[in-house]
Amino acid sequence: MSGSKLYFVVAGYAVQLLMPRLLGSPEAFGFFSTAMSLVSILNNVLISATIQVVSKRISEDSTRGPQTLRQALVVQLVIGLGFASLLFVGAEPLASQVMLDPLLTPLFRWSALVVISYALYAALIGALNGSQNFLGQAKFDVTYTTLRSGGMLGAAALGLGAVGAFGGFALAAVLVLVAALVVVGIGKPVAAETDGSQERPWKKWAAIMAPLWLYQLCLNIVLQIDTSLMKRTVAELTIATGVSPAAAAELASRYVGFYRAAQTFAFVPYQLILSVAFVIFPMVSEATALGREDHARSYIQGALRFSLLVLLAIAAPIAGASESVLRLVYPSSYLAGGSALAMLSLGMVCFALFVIGATIMSGAGKPGVSALIASAAVVVVLTSNILLVRMAGVGERTLLAAATGTTLGTVFALVAIGIAVYARFKTFIPPLTAARSLLAAACGFAIARTLVGNSKLSALLALAAGGIAYLIVLIATRELGRPELQAIDRVVRRRRA
Repeated sequence: MSGSKLYFVVAGYAVQLLMPRLLGSPEAFGFFSTAMSLVSILNNVLISATIQVVSKRISEDSTRGPQTLRQALVVQLVIGLGFASLLFVGAEPLASQVMLDPLLTPLFRWSALVVISYALYAALIGALNGSQNFLGQAKFDVTYTTLRSGGMLGAAALGLGAVGAFGGFALAAVLVLVAALVVVGIGKPVAAETDGSQERPWKKWAAIMAPLWLYQLCLNIVLQIDTSLMKRTVAELTIATGVSPAAAAELASRYVGFYRAAQTFAFVPYQLILSVAFVIFPMVSEATALGREDHARSYIQGALRFSLLVLLAIAAPIAGASESVLRLVYPSSYLAGGSALAMLSLGMVCFALFVIGATIMSGAGKPGVSALIASAAVVVVLTSNILLVRMAGVGERTLLAAATGTTLGTVFALVAIGIAVYARFKTFIPPLTAARSLLAAACGFAIARTLVGNSKLSALLALAAGGIAYLIVLIATRELGRPELQAIDRVVRRRRA
């Protein structure tokens, strides 16, 4: 399973790194990214929430797995068709009136096919997960990732542009759905005489899914809505100066292309540390259920300390060498996103720690607190993005303004979840750890920023030097001591063996 997830992450980055060159311009990449980020919010919610719910219900009563799967498919068919229909029918007004770019219409219509496919596919994968068929799940993950990445990149390489890439995306979703239906099946109908839920399954499924949907929806909005907001706001401000709508839409896509490149690197620490959330949830859940508050506090403090140290080890050098980092894989025009990358790197550290804190609260039986804070963070991100980009105007500070707006939202979320976790468990990130790690991060940032140059080699050297400086300060301040260094040495020796 871990191998398939790693493959998914690597393939996702391959798309983000290769697509700008295949599409040929920042405008085309921004055009593609606008639709992808907006639709991904809905797709990610469908996948995450559905897999969790179906897996949970099947694992609780494996004898009724086929019946649960059939109910899940019926529910997902209705939900998927509803959202897909809205997206297909509303593609033109969404593109023209909301995003101020009518050319996005075919991309949104292709996405409707992805949405219905995702809705049903998630139920099938949830059934595999709930029945602990992890090998089967991993095979489908790898297959779909290959089809999706190959379809999008292949279409772009053939010169079919962003519309063709979305067509490849949709074809991959349909193919993997058909394969999953053949392998997993469609379950069995629920007998009315043994389960009255056959008549009204909605209430039960809605009660389970609603909190997950809300939380996942808010998480994905915080993570990805800034690109859509930038697209509309920049286009709107440009049109107000007398520029034609078509030219304004193209300029807005250019800014989104630069910003999306910055996001690609800023998301790296979050992607790498996300597995901590999956580990800490059952640990906190079990400890609180058994009344072992001391154990729970120990798990929480250890997980947050580890996460903070790892996140800053990656984010600080990237932020310091931001412009040179973009030079590693993108054409020189994308260096305009350097300031946004530096700010977003801080924002994603806060976001990752918030997700871990929210997972802790959910594990303690307080998912509503996590959802409430995530909802409030959405409001902060939306408000601050629109206000700051409008204040900055269309120019050199636009990208930084958007990144700052998102970072304000993630900082708010981290502070709020920190208060909630401390109120419940009387612990959060140890103050000394926070102080030492921030000092080390500042040094790593400064060293990386000092050593940046105009070549890819200088970028690599700046990243390495920043990372080493960060570790040296941690060791000098005794935040990293002999126990941690011995643990690292044991891990290295095992991998060599």
